[in-house]
Amino acid sequence: MANNTRPPVVTIMGHVDHGKTTLLDYIRKANVQAKEAGGITQHIGAYQIDHKGKKITFIDTPGHAAFAKMRQRGAQTTDIVVLVVAVNDGVKPQTIESIRHIKESNVSVVVAINKIDIKDTYPDMVKGELAEHDIMVTDMGGEIEAIELSAKTGKGVDKLLETVATMAELLELKADPVAPLEAVVIESSVDQHKGSVATVVVKQGTLSKRQELITEDGQITGRVRALADEQGQQLSDVLPGSPAEIQGFNEVPDVGSIIHDVAADYETAEVVKEAEVKETEAADPYAGWDFEAALVNEEKEKLKLIIKSDVRGTLEAILQTIDEESAEIIHSGVGIVTESDVELATTTGARIIAFHTKVPNKVKKMAKLQEVKINEYKIIYKLIEDLQKQMLKLIEPTIGETQIGEAEILQIFEMKGRRIAGCKVTTGEIKKGDLLHIKRGDDIILDPVIASMQLGKDEVAKVTAKSECGITFRKKKLDFQVGDKIVAYVEDDE
Repeated sequence: MANNTRPPVVTIMGHVDHGKTTLLDYIRKANVQAKEAGGITQHIGAYQIDHKGKKITFIDTPGHAAFAKMRQRGAQTTDIVVLVVAVNDGVKPQTIESIRHIKESNVSVVVAINKIDIKDTYPDMVKGELAEHDIMVTDMGGEIEAIELSAKTGKGVDKLLETVATMAELLELKADPVAPLEAVVIESSVDQHKGSVATVVVKQGTLSKRQELITEDGQITGRVRALADEQGQQLSDVLPGSPAEIQGFNEVPDVGSIIHDVAADYETAEVVKEAEVKETEAADPYAGWDFEAALVNEEKEKLKLIIKSDVRGTLEAILQTIDEESAEIIHSGVGIVTESDVELATTTGARIIAFHTKVPNKVKKMAKLQEVKINEYKIIYKLIEDLQKQMLKLIEPTIGETQIGEAEILQIFEMKGRRIAGCKVTTGEIKKGDLLHIKRGDDIILDPVIASMQLGKDEVAKVTAKSECGITFRKKKLDFQVGDKIVAYVEDDE
């Protein structure tokens, strides 16, 4: 198979008003429109530049939201993050949030210290603040490049692009243009003239006009009616590392969806990968073993928390009650619960604790869709009492629960990208809205939510003892196996 070098995919992140959009606009105007005099730029969510003969793809979307959604779906597309920090403002809440996303995704990063055209500012102070959050730039003895620039005047932007190009060379980014198509949706919408449209970045294979497409979960299909770049220029083919807008889907695919070619044989591709892995294992029986990860997995599970409070003093009082052996503070801060908090909870598996602070309705709706728990409190002793109970449940996970039904997984089926658990209910009953554990032996391995239950050919709301059924869960690729038990329970009244 071909294994060609591909362009890097770059996302720009940072705090609001620190110049992310200005930087993207400057790069676009300097490197894209110059090629197409008089061309009308349209927003498609991504664009590609040619910098001194080297292509670079920029994802031009609301960085944090798209980044989180793609990571949540296992569709990590970004190779390099440009972290923008304004020299006159320093590290701010969204800067810290960006750093968390960068660390969680283990992606390469370069710092752009922006607004150096402003007088009497001190870039070294910003570098020191970044060091406090484990972003160690070269001037502070670290390995991360920091470029001082002005997105307004363009000073230093060329150096930033040179740095990105060099980083891409060191990463040795490869892709196979003849492999089965794999493209990631980074933006999607309904256009009154074009219908359902999606901007994708191709990861493997080649995207072509008239190609029959399907999302990896089998839910959305389409035929490529038109392919275009951000200037509306029609494309016939799109290679790995490059973006394009697709017209022709029957519905709007979600951000982070993986797009496949209906005609391609993905099973064969997987078999080839497995054969390569087996060949490597035969040569080295320890190849692929991650001893560090294995040790981490042996550590006790921790309750992951994002804590927001109305004032700093109360927040510190709450944090002092947390047992570090049982709980991990993913983030804490003062102010309302935001969509960014929900995104962070989604990517880390945390629950959100809100004390005496507002949770806007749009944030509650987003949390419900993402299956993120938000607990609101007005009395501090009640909050502390509940947290202590939750931490105790990690030691004895069924404290405060009454079992109402149990099923055993007898078979596992795959259909349209979903795993279906073929089960027999052994005791009680299991209803669609029940709270669930999936247990392997005595250990709780998952707390899934039922999407549907099938009894024969009929979709049902509950299944009673001695009946066999098929169950699908909202999260499509949960790691359950034959022999696992599905336990339905209710939480005991306090």
